[in-house]
Amino acid sequence: MRRRTATLATVATALTLVTTGPLPASHAVPRPPHAPDGATYPNGYRGVAVHGGTTAARSNAIGDVLGIMRESKPLSAVRTKSAAADTHTLTVDLVDRSGAAPRTADAQYVFFRPLDGSTPLYGQAEDGHLTADLPPGEYVVEADVYTPKADGTRPLTLVYLPRFVLDRDRTVVLDARLGRPMSIAADRPDARLTGGDGGGGLARVVQDIGGKTTTTATVFLDGSPTYVTPSDRAPGLSLLMAGRLTKDGAVTGSPYIYNVAGDASDQELIPADPVLRVRTADLAAVRTRYARQGVPGCAGTHAAALLPGGGFNVGFYAGVGPLPATRTEYFSPGVDWDTDTVVGPADCSFNEGSTTGVTEHFEHAGAYTRDRTTGPLGPGADYNAVIGDGTPLFWVPMLSSWGARSGIAPYDRVTGQTTLQDAGGKVIGTSDQPGYGEFPLPPGQGSYKVTTDLNRQAPWSDLATRQHVVWTFPAKVPDGDEAAYAPLLSVLYRTPLDDDNRATPGTQRIALDARTNGNEPKPTIGRMTVQVSYDNGVIWSDAPVARTADGWTATVRNPEGVRGGYVSLRTVAEDTTGRTVDQTIVHAYGLKP
Repeated sequence: MRRRTATLATVATALTLVTTGPLPASHAVPRPPHAPDGATYPNGYRGVAVHGGTTAARSNAIGDVLGIMRESKPLSAVRTKSAAADTHTLTVDLVDRSGAAPRTADAQYVFFRPLDGSTPLYGQAEDGHLTADLPPGEYVVEADVYTPKADGTRPLTLVYLPRFVLDRDRTVVLDARLGRPMSIAADRPDARLTGGDGGGGLARVVQDIGGKTTTTATVFLDGSPTYVTPSDRAPGLSLLMAGRLTKDGAVTGSPYIYNVAGDASDQELIPADPVLRVRTADLAAVRTRYARQGVPGCAGTHAAALLPGGGFNVGFYAGVGPLPATRTEYFSPGVDWDTDTVVGPADCSFNEGSTTGVTEHFEHAGAYTRDRTTGPLGPGADYNAVIGDGTPLFWVPMLSSWGARSGIAPYDRVTGQTTLQDAGGKVIGTSDQPGYGEFPLPPGQGSYKVTTDLNRQAPWSDLATRQHVVWTFPAKVPDGDEAAYAPLLSVLYRTPLDDDNRATPGTQRIALDARTNGNEPKPTIGRMTVQVSYDNGVIWSDAPVARTADGWTATVRNPEGVRGGYVSLRTVAEDTTGRTVDQTIVHAYGLKP
């Protein structure tokens, strides 16, 4: 059998996905994606949602499916043994599950990750064999081995050695026949991993690399056979799993969803029985209501467990179906979950729609309730900053609810504009998107006003058909390449509405929550006023506003004898630093027909 000496390469950064975390002190401020909470949807909304930053990922199952593997670079520091005496020759023989040497296409790469945290390496195998010269040391050695079957499937086996000592010329056999099937199982007999693009789960191996918990391998679980080789103990070694289970694996319409995550072993090893087993009684049971936004529509969701080890996290899709709907969603407690929800056309195509997202944490098992897709909708916590060249970045999620933040413009079925003015009223810049703009500021400190107008005609929602928002705020061009926040005020609303986002005649109490970008202390509000309109903003009347222990509350009288109309809200707030917001939302909520 022909062998070859491999050209080793560094594992280059494979993922550069934008997050919504704190801005770095650099002019290279990442622009948040249009989806909320840093999610991107590589294969469309009904596929997976990817959350996270950068990681030293490699060409395994997840890299292939997401199509985001970047080209690696040769590592010139590794020299052949003939050129230097500081390497050893390692011969790798790969065996698939049938006992044969795999074809190159079925086991393309072998990965070597030094345990001291130095640069990861890989070599390309040829027909199941690889000969390479590596520096002496301790390595994680791993490979993805596919085994073609007569039915056309190619089960994957992750062959994983958590500690391989290279202290002389050596040969190692990576045998996929040792792999054991991975799965996620609940104590509910009909609960299965969801189907659809990308499947419903993943397995992630993390290990202590150079004193840091590091993701070393990630593969998808889609219900088909996927294997991993058991291992000996190693510091920080865990086989983590996360996924969504529904009734019989249904992609849409399941009466329940299990969002589960955890370690398949508590012994710092990859176990001989690599199954994550969960009990319903140990989960947070969240009764979730998905309201219709006044007109026929459909909803879908993702949930991504934020696992340790760095890099990306993957949210798996499950469709809610036609609105309104109520179901129980179970979550592994003690885990941070990035969840998002889309409301789109009644045909559930989701070629367009309105998406909101939030990071959730359920500390304990037990019963919870939550609402999704409920109004009123308006401007939420912003991403605004001023970068080092004096450009303010106005990124306001204009279709946010009390419990979840929308993405930023452009939005489906929305038009509008945003204008920045100085204290004297001079126009500095204008964009053709609501809540979005990038304009140059003059040097130094100044006071500014941003005005945005939004017009929305979405066939899946009759809420927030118009918004007019005016912010005032101070800003300063930062020194050098630093970036500085320029947070705006916004006010979100929470009020009892039915499954159609409608209210009954009579007294309507509306909780008011003033927010900024989430990276600043909660604003202290000195002034809050609310006006209400029942004729789409033609005539306004004052509504009583009271300060409460939790913030502010407005009391509105929904009129008697008005059926099928709408309530619009205009709110003015000022905090103790002098920032103001004057926001008008036409069709904040509807009245029962």
